[in-house]
Amino acid sequence: MNRKRLRELVYQKYDGHCAYCGRKLEMKDMQVDHIVSRYNNGTDDLDNLNPACRMCNFRKGVYTIEQFRNEIARQAETAMKTFANRMSAAYGLISYSPHKVEFYFEKRKKQ
Repeated sequence: MNRKRLRELVYQKYDGHCAYCGRKLEMKDMQVDHIVSRYNNGTDDLDNLNPACRMCNFRKGVYTIEQFRNEIARQAETAMKTFANRMSAAYGLISYSPHKVEFYFEKRKKQ
């Protein structure tokens, strides 16, 4: 299969949404994420590829899904340790409620 066709299939996998955060993507802005990274011997098969926004793909890097999930949860906990963020929460400008991070592709599987 050629690269262009594979890219189209990856894009269609979640109806043009980032598999992680769920934001709607334009095809031109989509990045192809390796669920198991090439660094960790992942393949270029469709089953190992997810559509991702730039932000999620960059943040995930070579992490496994569980490592990525833990990293996102940890960054939120760390952010709430700053005075500015605690104050913003007190004024209702931001909110934080600890919970398990659930990715868009996981929510879709439940449907």
